[in-house]
Amino acid sequence: MMDKISYYNIETEYNDNMLLYNTLTDSLICFTKEEFLDVKLLLEDLQTFNAQYSILYGELKKAGFIVSNNFNELDYIKLQNKRRVFANNDFHITINPTLDCNLSCWYCSTEYAKAKHNGGMNPDVVNSVIAHIRDVIEVQKAASLHLDWFGGEPLMYFDEVIVPISSFANKLAKKNNVRFSQHITTNTTLMDADRIRRMKELNFFSFQIPIDGNKERHNKIKYFKGKQGTYRLVIDNLNMIADIIPNVRITLRINYDKQTLKKIQDIMKDIAEKSKSHIQVDFQKVWQISCTDKDKNQLKETKEAFRLNGLNSDFWAYSPRTFYRCYSDKFHQYTINYDGKIYKCTAQDYGGDKVIGHLLPNGQVSWNDELLSILFSQSTFENKRCLECKQLPICMGPCIQRIYEARINNTPVPCVFDYVQYSLSSYIVEDAKKRNLIK
Repeated sequence: MMDKISYYNIETEYNDNMLLYNTLTDSLICFTKEEFLDVKLLLEDLQTFNAQYSILYGELKKAGFIVSNNFNELDYIKLQNKRRVFANNDFHITINPTLDCNLSCWYCSTEYAKAKHNGGMNPDVVNSVIAHIRDVIEVQKAASLHLDWFGGEPLMYFDEVIVPISSFANKLAKKNNVRFSQHITTNTTLMDADRIRRMKELNFFSFQIPIDGNKERHNKIKYFKGKQGTYRLVIDNLNMIADIIPNVRITLRINYDKQTLKKIQDIMKDIAEKSKSHIQVDFQKVWQISCTDKDKNQLKETKEAFRLNGLNSDFWAYSPRTFYRCYSDKFHQYTINYDGKIYKCTAQDYGGDKVIGHLLPNGQVSWNDELLSILFSQSTFENKRCLECKQLPICMGPCIQRIYEARINNTPVPCVFDYVQYSLSSYIVEDAKKRNLIK
């Protein structure tokens, strides 16, 4: 017998059931506890297992719970990671029209990093971005181009920055048969029906919209300068986006602190039924706070309540079948800031030590190869702790920025799972419910 048990099998108990999950293939099977005891015994002798129960054996092998003896699963993970990071010509360009915002949020990472300024991308930089897009499509022959608008609040410069760049990119991509899409992270307060229709024309089919709790909680955090709350405006615009753009995908990002989740279920009655099928909820802990076991249990209960009300959610730590940690880990992903400086990541300060390139007037980039060489010198998971972890395939280690910081500061490599508020067992149980394997 030339087979072996996969290294990446995970067992999770749920009521009278045992869930067997494989982090490499994302396969999931539900057994009763009695059945699972029998299966465990069979897995101790694969030759006898195959001889006596060939159909079940074949299904477990097809799902990746059993693999060929000469199949090196770790080498396969490394190969898939290289393919995702380097072996494609898909460009993901994040653009910051501004780092300013029309609202005030106490936890704002941009403000914390002292990256605020007064104003937005000037016309010269806009023209350079347009020239860069021409280069990406016509010279570098991009297979696809995805523009990701971020900030600050990017809609503050919709007419001056977003429209001219988006219009040019949309037309040039069509002319060259390049797949083109756009995403925006926005608080939505600067939207109206006409602007949403314009965004539809420009291939905006993906939105990330943050909300900070029910009406009362949100309005204490996201408000205009006169302390006027924005909850109703955000909810109404979210529903309008789903109404005007039929195939839209909306990530509803719930930024939570120790108070947010207590009455968060109030928002479910405000989200139109038509909108729910377009929404994926993303629970993100405000990074300045820590969570207790009580807080973690509240997150688990909240996610389940949302699921039962037609609002599915993922959790950022678990990314099956992607084979990279963050989109910023990809070679052809970078952020063009309002001033023409280029960074790898937006979840950081915009200091000079993190500049990976400068956008030139002709659209070319003067790359900082010294810094890029350090960033890409090895994969994010190439350390003993990650390489020996059964959860590696759904994690892939810390992001490229965190690995870089650990290297230059000579500190231990951080583990993603040291900071999660949602356990792997909870994730597996939730996934089994989504697949209708359990109730």
